[in-house]
Amino acid sequence: MAEYLSPGVYVEEFSSGIKPMEGVSTSTVGFLGMAQRGPVKGVPEFVGSFGEFQRIFGGYLPESYGERRFLPLAVEQFFANGGSRCFVVRLLKEAGTECASLQVGDVKFAAANPGAWGNSLSVTCGKSPADPKLYQLTVKVDGESYAENYQDVSMDSASKSFIVRLLEKSLLIRGEYTGKADFDLYQAFQSGQTPPAEGEPEKPVSLYLKDGKDSSEDPAKDIDAAILGGEDGGPGKRTGLYALEDVPEVSIVTAPGVTDSAEVQKIITHCENMGNRVCILDMPEGSNKVTELQEYRRNFSSSYAALYHPWIQVFDPAQSKSIYMPPSGAMAGIYARTDNSRGVFKAPANEVIRNCTGLQTLFGKPEQDMLNPAGVNLIRNIPGLGIRVWGARTLSDDSSWKYINVRRLFIYIEETIRRNTAWAVFEPNDQLLWTKVRGSIVSFLSTLWRDGALFGATEEEAFFVNLSKGSTMTDDDILNGRLVCVIGVAPVRPAEFVIFRITQIMEQNG
Repeated sequence: MAEYLSPGVYVEEFSSGIKPMEGVSTSTVGFLGMAQRGPVKGVPEFVGSFGEFQRIFGGYLPESYGERRFLPLAVEQFFANGGSRCFVVRLLKEAGTECASLQVGDVKFAAANPGAWGNSLSVTCGKSPADPKLYQLTVKVDGESYAENYQDVSMDSASKSFIVRLLEKSLLIRGEYTGKADFDLYQAFQSGQTPPAEGEPEKPVSLYLKDGKDSSEDPAKDIDAAILGGEDGGPGKRTGLYALEDVPEVSIVTAPGVTDSAEVQKIITHCENMGNRVCILDMPEGSNKVTELQEYRRNFSSSYAALYHPWIQVFDPAQSKSIYMPPSGAMAGIYARTDNSRGVFKAPANEVIRNCTGLQTLFGKPEQDMLNPAGVNLIRNIPGLGIRVWGARTLSDDSSWKYINVRRLFIYIEETIRRNTAWAVFEPNDQLLWTKVRGSIVSFLSTLWRDGALFGATEEEAFFVNLSKGSTMTDDDILNGRLVCVIGVAPVRPAEFVIFRITQIMEQNG
């Protein structure tokens, strides 16, 4: 309460009591897979475009990576189909790997991440035209257009442009140096050439890093359920699925091309334990028999997972030809596109897959009649409509959760309420607090109902919010610091079967 000491007019602002709720994001994707390079440990890297992915993780992977080569293509499909935000976790067996390095006099350069990729990393050094004691560095990976340029690099540790300090920001390389400020880096680069450079003393000199090692000659085969699951090394040191626990914004998880049952179950369990995300899964490549698909689907049961098939045809720049790839990346983009254009309550189905030229298997209505009830979402080439997603089911055996949009709507409601009512913790647990909390939730659900997310002609039919002593709380609850609110909502479900009953009527004579 303000203290008034002199006569006058005073204006005070006060809260109306109801705090508006801001909906959480539902279209941020967490990708897991192999990449040419990139960090393995710590908080997953945010990626806002495919170009950004290439700068951090490199380009397309060769065919030798097998089913592990699809991460770059899947991220590209994600953005092509409407996605805009994702986090990427690079999968790598670190045991046996080495970072490529280069010793130039007293300076040691090392690749930012482990792996043989660092052997194609070069550092070019030239003298700065502004000051002969400063240098220009260019860091580049062979075959890529992306390069990092550093101007006026200093060997003085007190300088803002100290070489070690500048390279800490690099996506490609790190530097170590503890020597004197007058160290001649350019001369050291010249001495490192084989044979040493003669003449043209001002010409920039390039040297390659070396001795980078993968875990084996075939690193793709080293990835298994344990690597995918990751290690919980604590905040900032987690790997695999554990790393995605540090990113609460992620609401969709996918590991493109992963079809091994043990690995898939790891992903499903992660989503169920987190409770705020779903996973998009792929079928094994080439599965075209209904019995095969049904048998594979029976391995899983969860309302937090959706399974799509068949594989889609896209152009692979690494092979300069069209290939078939798993649809999970494109589906993640379609989820995001549908969320942004219609809302999370709209089923991500009857949507065109962009940047797709064909399907590995052309399924028809007979196959769909058998697979749709099982929860296998088919992608079909429908005459006059193009290649479209033609299913919206989860892998749940509980009919209440058989539609993926219903599960995602509940996640959206739960997360929005949870994040927007944190202010209530440790507030006095009395009638005033109950009124504020209930009012905020009612206002939020009312908006959802008006947007078409809830079923019912009136708000009373669409949802209820109960919060009161004697109804949802006992004296014991209040004494033990519990505020209990009971919420019920009626979600809209997709019109999966549109039926027109038509009959013939007789002509009426006047």
